Amino acid sequence: MKFEISPSHVAVLVPSVQKAADYLRQFDYQIGEEEVFEETREIYVQGSRRNSLLLMEAKETGSYQRALKKRGPGIHHLAIDVLNIEKFLSSLSGSGWLLHLYSLKSIKDSKTAYLARPGFPALIEVQEKKKLSDGPLFVDGITLKFDSSLASLVKSVGLDEIVKPSKVNSGLTIQGRSIELSSLF
Repeated sequence: MKFEISPSHVAVLVPSVQKAADYLRQFDYQIGEEEVFEETREIYVQGSRRNSLLLMEAKETGSYQRALKKRGPGIHHLAIDVLNIEKFLSSLSGSGWLLHLYSLKSIKDSKTAYLARPGFPALIEVQEKKKLSDGPLFVDGITLKFDSSLASLVKSVGLDEIVKPSKVNSGLTIQGRSIELSSLF
């Protein structure tokens, strides 16, 4: 059964949210205010648009700092919205995705789950919403360094139109403009 999804945001873990935001200002994107949380500093770029860009800077300790040390800067997660999280997750049985253990708590607390897969360079954040957003995407293309044999994973969560494998670099296409991820570091 195919479920309707709506891309929500693309989260990029960067060494400095201010430096990354300053780089993106040259393109006249709407840059939000910096928000500070327990483990991160965050800035949304074009946050009012569907599939906005979330810049995340890890603070000294916590899971984001561990991710930064383990994998370095880059895309941390791709977020999608669904109407019914339990049915959506059930539809992924046999797809190859693994439910991140933190999801056992987050599904109860915030109707949010995280999917992971060895060899795939980002998490998928699945959020239950009452209504799905529509309209043009802000981040309209994502290339990630992963083996094309994992393309069925991307298709199973409905992101195959915008997420493509790359053998070399990861990058974003934002409103038709190609941006190398490394330029945000």
